Amino acid sequence: MNEEDFDKVIDRFLPYRESREKGAEYRKTYGDVFDRRTLLAFYKLLKRSIEYVEFPISTGKEAIVFRARGKHDELLAVKVYLISRSNYKGLSRFIDGDDRFEHVHKTRDNIVFIWARKEYRNLKTYHANNVRVPEPVDMWKNIVVMQYIGDEEKPAPLMKDVMESLKRDFVFELIEEMKNMLRAGLVHGDLSEYNILVYEGKPWIIDVAQAVPKSHYLAPELLARDIKNIIKIGDKLGANLSKKELMKELEVI
Repeated sequence: MNEEDFDKVIDRFLPYRESREKGAEYRKTYGDVFDRRTLLAFYKLLKRSIEYVEFPISTGKEAIVFRARGKHDELLAVKVYLISRSNYKGLSRFIDGDDRFEHVHKTRDNIVFIWARKEYRNLKTYHANNVRVPEPVDMWKNIVVMQYIGDEEKPAPLMKDVMESLKRDFVFELIEEMKNMLRAGLVHGDLSEYNILVYEGKPWIIDVAQAVPKSHYLAPELLARDIKNIIKIGDKLGANLSKKELMKELEVI
């Protein structure tokens, strides 16, 4: 990517566009965070599905999520996996044994690309099976574009941040989502109040990259973790679920 193309990409980040006097500062910031491969991926998506990027809404160790606008002015969430921070061993265990990716050659350099593709594919599978997840829109390399959950003012909050406002019935909404996820043939594996958004009184499941098919060697361990987490949520909301009752409800015993 030459300097002119670099500027074309960075110019579509709204904070940079609206702060010309700080151009050099923003240019350096984005240049430091996103390496050449990430900027090339943005370049592709800016032609295809993204009109411009507004601002970050979530920053984690391995990914940054931005709010963006699509080609029809619709709100989008753009999840960028940071190549420099990818954990090869940590991600590989969720890919090994997944027959959907058996043909893909894994290296330390491309593991994050496979991870992004896995999240996009899992979102598609869940969405097609009536699981309340952000609808996948597009993806390229280490970037996943999806439906934005929230309104013009702010993104939907994480469940952990609004737990005190939730009613007992909310956990039963979650159990229905778990049932739909299992019917879709995938185990989420990290279903907790940190990976559930609350929007218009309903749970929205996010961060699905680690989800594996029910036939995967990690599936029993991951399902047990999800069940344990839902029981904890139930306890906080006054539902007092037992492991046996929940497993029966999920039709796993």
